[in-house]
Amino acid sequence: MKADIICSDEELLRTLSIECEESGWTVSRFSEPDDFLSAHKDESPPAVILVLGSGTTEDGLAPMKAWHEEQRSSQLVLLMPQDLPGGDRLALHLGARHSLWLPHDSGDLRRILAGIAEGLGRRRIDEAVRERQQEWDGAHDILGTSRAIAGVMSLAAKVASSETTSVMITGENGTGKGSLAQAIHRMSSRAQGPFIEVNCAAIPSGLLESEFFGYEKGAFTDAKQRKMGLFECADGGSIFLDEVGEIDYNLQAKLLKFLDSRTIRRISGTQFLPVDVRIIAATNRDLHGDVQAGRFRADLFYRLNVVEIELPPLRERAEDIRPIAVEYAKRFSRRLKKGDVRFAEDALELLERYPWPGNIRELINLVERAVLLSTSEEIHAGDLPIAAPEIGGETICHLRKESGTIRIDLPPEGIKLDELERSLIVSTLVRAEGNITRAADLLGIERGTLRYKMKKHGISVRELKEKLKNGEYEPVSVTD
Repeated sequence: MKADIICSDEELLRTLSIECEESGWTVSRFSEPDDFLSAHKDESPPAVILVLGSGTTEDGLAPMKAWHEEQRSSQLVLLMPQDLPGGDRLALHLGARHSLWLPHDSGDLRRILAGIAEGLGRRRIDEAVRERQQEWDGAHDILGTSRAIAGVMSLAAKVASSETTSVMITGENGTGKGSLAQAIHRMSSRAQGPFIEVNCAAIPSGLLESEFFGYEKGAFTDAKQRKMGLFECADGGSIFLDEVGEIDYNLQAKLLKFLDSRTIRRISGTQFLPVDVRIIAATNRDLHGDVQAGRFRADLFYRLNVVEIELPPLRERAEDIRPIAVEYAKRFSRRLKKGDVRFAEDALELLERYPWPGNIRELINLVERAVLLSTSEEIHAGDLPIAAPEIGGETICHLRKESGTIRIDLPPEGIKLDELERSLIVSTLVRAEGNITRAADLLGIERGTLRYKMKKHGISVRELKEKLKNGEYEPVSVTD
């Protein structure tokens, strides 16, 4: 590991060099920032220790600031005299991750260097994992030729070109929100930085703050040493907050504060550390409804939802099923060393007719199973554990209200909950003659919530009104 030291004081430069070398770092010394910049036009050492003089100004640091904005992977450590006016402001101006007052404590510097080394080690591990999984992850999973997915990828490419714009990815479970987040990261200028994924629903709410922001030694009983938070580990890259709607309301305020200041403070810490990271969030919940119900902060929602990208369910882009199945059959054939297993035409037709309630995740799992269990190079419809709905058939489901209780007469074969919700919304809109406000009142929900659910199920008021004119109705009746 290499650390560069910039210091005009020869004695202090020598002392700092010894401390770095004793901590396991290889050192390069520079007496002036200009000498350092000449040697590192296109290079970014992991750590740069910059010693400021008592007369240092923001204008004088402009070249170093410009270099550091280009070289995101370098961590800048400032050492400043205590009589330097506005030292904290200068540290934020430069984007320094760490700062110490002179004369410094060698133990503090060693702890900072150890933290940088730990983060560098994690980053190298992440890079190695990404290289091994490159065939399976990221933009490779965003497959399809449909107009819907082309629009998604076009918007994702535009968002990727922005450095810090927050993105909200919405869609049903299994639609590939994590893969799209990775694709945005890899198409951006942050591609060489880390990509860290956090499943907010999988971490207990009491632990989420320490996972996000880290903690200092002694912050609580089991905090035997300092721990970097995931936001620090993602510095220079992107952090993906999956299921962001599950974050505790109190922690939402701290996340909002980070978005406003771009600094974090570890639990029990005293320093505010600047962190350069783009937040990509995802949810399958109706956050509009959660905001109205007071479960999610409106100010945080609007900060995260600068650009919303909705991933359509697989049933709404059936033309993508065939290319996805064909591609993953090739991938699993190579991975499982099964030769060249492929789908026969009857199997592909069955896949295209199946509604895929589990979306792409369900399709990929089915392809893996089919390839694994195949006994020949061709998979036929009879080899698949699914059945397509009968073409032209109708499922009739009657709802009626009796003495304050809703009675539902299910058909013998049952009905999927998504289908029931969609049909109920359509029937209510029919009764309201296409008036969304009146339909929301009939359903006892907010207008914004109804619009979200209509978007989720692909319900168009314009198309519905056309059907009303033509006398067409959905095959679900609602009886009071």
